[in-house]
Amino acid sequence: MHPLIARPARRFLGIAALAVATVVLAGTTYTDFLKALGQRESSMDTSAVSRDTKYVGLYQMGELSLQDAGVYAGDGTKKNDYTGSFTGKYGVNSLSDFLADPEAQTQAITRYHNLVWNNYLTNGGRGGAADYIGQTINGIEITQSGLIAAAHLVGHGKVTQWLASGGATDPQDQNATKMTEYLQRFAGYGLSATAPSFAAVAAATPTGGASTIVAGNGSSYTYTAPPLVDGGSAVSGPVAPVAPVAPVAPKYGSAQQGFKAGAGYSMGQVRDFIVSLIAASLFLWLGTITLKSFGGYTAGNVAVYDMGQIIMRAVLVVLIFVVILQ
Repeated sequence: MHPLIARPARRFLGIAALAVATVVLAGTTYTDFLKALGQRESSMDTSAVSRDTKYVGLYQMGELSLQDAGVYAGDGTKKNDYTGSFTGKYGVNSLSDFLADPEAQTQAITRYHNLVWNNYLTNGGRGGAADYIGQTINGIEITQSGLIAAAHLVGHGKVTQWLASGGATDPQDQNATKMTEYLQRFAGYGLSATAPSFAAVAAATPTGGASTIVAGNGSSYTYTAPPLVDGGSAVSGPVAPVAPVAPVAPKYGSAQQGFKAGAGYSMGQVRDFIVSLIAASLFLWLGTITLKSFGGYTAGNVAVYDMGQIIMRAVLVVLIFVVILQ
């Protein structure tokens, strides 16, 4: 094919491939996943509070998930009573701050999802639940987003047990919503380590999930929305309002805990990153010295003895830094 003809043809094929990819990915990004989750959990009500369980916000997070996200410092109880202090992360210093800030809620749920996948369900994305992706259990195809949603509903421990049992169990939450429903309803979405804006979530049009969601006995699921307060759907009977937590200065048991709550990474992780950066710079410098010395030798400007001395000195410097950084 003539080059002048081949170039437009290649351009057309590239545009066509991009268009196909756009159609395939439309509605199944992590932003779409969050929109679907928000619709399912709270009907996109950012101030929603569950009457019975006291899960809060757009994505119905509890104390434990808020602690995992670095937003809540904990209070030593198993109840979602939020009597402890908030850390100030994402600008959240109280429960009322959290309920009033959908951006902070979206940041928190994204961090929580990444922690669930990398620390609870898998070991850094390998092993554990990751080994089941693509398999079919009881007619349900296992996907990463489905596992995250299932863990969001019943906890990562029950998801792990279900996978290990080959689907012998079927855990459900306090509202009798089965874990297997979430595995199907939220299947096939992409996940991301970066939180989208709430505006993007609100504008999303999710299309993921299984086309037909059935229970183990072949019957369709019946969904009963959890009772909500603070802007949620109407419920019968008196509802006690959730008292806002007064802003309290964050308290931590150690400097390490405070650093991790503020930075999102432990001191050890930051140190490892800095050490890796220094090590990479040193080896790059050593490589540059070696190449320049060899270039001088081949050009006849540096004697072989001098070249060896220069390289040995550079190696010695690198070794000294290696010992110091250990």
